[in-house]
Amino acid sequence: MGQLSDKFKNMSLAIKEERVPYDETSNNGYIFNEKHYIPEELLLDLLSYYVDYKTLISCQLVCKQWNLFMKNYVWRKKAELILSHTLPLDEDTPWTTYYLICHKKPFHRNLIRNHSGQKNLSSDRNWTIISDGGDGWTVESPPSGVIALPDDPVFNGTNCCFVTSYGKCWKQQVIDLVKEGLSEYLLDNWQPPIKVSEWFSSRWDCSAVYVCTTELMSDDNVVLKHYNYSRTMRDEDQNQWFKYEYEFRNYGKGLRKIKFCHGGQDRQYWAGHYGSKMARACIILEIPDSMHHEVSISQEETVSPEPYYLSEEPNFIREEWSYSEEEYDSEE
Repeated sequence: MGQLSDKFKNMSLAIKEERVPYDETSNNGYIFNEKHYIPEELLLDLLSYYVDYKTLISCQLVCKQWNLFMKNYVWRKKAELILSHTLPLDEDTPWTTYYLICHKKPFHRNLIRNHSGQKNLSSDRNWTIISDGGDGWTVESPPSGVIALPDDPVFNGTNCCFVTSYGKCWKQQVIDLVKEGLSEYLLDNWQPPIKVSEWFSSRWDCSAVYVCTTELMSDDNVVLKHYNYSRTMRDEDQNQWFKYEYEFRNYGKGLRKIKFCHGGQDRQYWAGHYGSKMARACIILEIPDSMHHEVSISQEETVSPEPYYLSEEPNFIREEWSYSEEEYDSEE
């Protein structure tokens, strides 16, 4: 037993003697089988182009040299290859931000789920119904009493829509951006543009009002910025589809969630579902061209107010819904 203990002790001493301090200027990490040297440029390309992003996590553990160039170059390059798009150059971006981009692919995809009612609304956990007035919300497939939805390749031929009734109908969906793969560092420092859009319409025989509000919120649900839009469709505006679009930029630090709310009702109070129709609700985050730089108030096109909390049904809806004429929009 004593001889076995001495053997392990000698092995431990031998291992300690073989260890050498890490030298950043050495070729450590580029020598294979103690004789084959691989140039750094070639090794970086091999890891970036031919190793999947999940395996790259293990590659970081090979040695300190690999860990350094993985964090400084490979992860960003891998994310760019997956997105087929260049990313802002920022030495301070954590490698985990690029890993999440590779894993979740949060850019250039619709973050709203069940955007047109293609899934059963009654069992849908993504939408929360706030108001279900009149005969409540329903889904039409295809839309009834209105021309066909415009062709849009983004939505793969979806041909259904949400429909409101003669009482106020209002629902919302909250998007957790961190869960979608956007790190807090990315949201605060890249501040990617946020594009919001939705198609809406009314029947040929009944005027209706459409209302939409989008709120950018912090992690504790403080509203940092919001945009309101409404339109009454009557006469020549009936029986056609309109597209509401808006883009958020320079919204500041702290964004973690987006709340998208929409609704409406008919203006003739007919029983059934003769109210406004809405389809293809969409929130897309674009890849910014460069890192966000703080802009002084004098340079800003619009200035956000102090953070505040909104009720589930914003004041402008309670005050303007029944009196909305033509088109109304506001930003704060």
